[in-house]
Amino acid sequence: SDSENASAETSQTPMERKLIRNVNMDLETREFDALTKSITDAVTAFGGYIQQSDVSGNSLNWSGDRSSRYSTITARKLDAFLTEVSSQGNVTYKNESVQDVTLQYTDITSRKKTLQMEQERLWALLEKAESVDAVIALESRLSEVRYQLESLESQLRTLDNQIVYSTVYLSIQEVQ
Repeated sequence: SDSENASAETSQTPMERKLIRNVNMDLETREFDALTKSITDAVTAFGGYIQQSDVSGNSLNWSGDRSSRYSTITARKLDAFLTEVSSQGNVTYKNESVQDVTLQYTDITSRKKTLQMEQERLWALLEKAESVDAVIALESRLSEVRYQLESLESQLRTLDNQIVYSTVYLSIQEVQ
């Protein structure tokens, strides 16, 4: 019946999407020092971190005037941070991309569970092994499984970091 189908559909929880967001944004400002400090403060306040920061153009020209400065900052955090930064400078360019890694994440998680089950079976077999050859073969396979598990866990940690800490690439141009 229709009510059974509807209840079956609602009993299944939707898969949580695993999204990696990246934003590129160019800003202009007359208050270069104040803006770069404000960005650093905002990154910290919103629980992110500065992954990379470069400043160029600090030299004096022949007349003693400072040339305009240019800064690139790679910050790891998003939403509220973007709103804060956008209000402090003139945004001349903004581009956002989203990479859906849900299937990759699910595949890695599934492979990890399969390897964990194999590892448990190998441990059980190792406890019952009666010959030296069997022990050596089981320990060798256990070593391979552990190595694969560590690799998968590392991949999941990397994806988790990219998902939680979306990346903002800021370019700041000082204008007169």
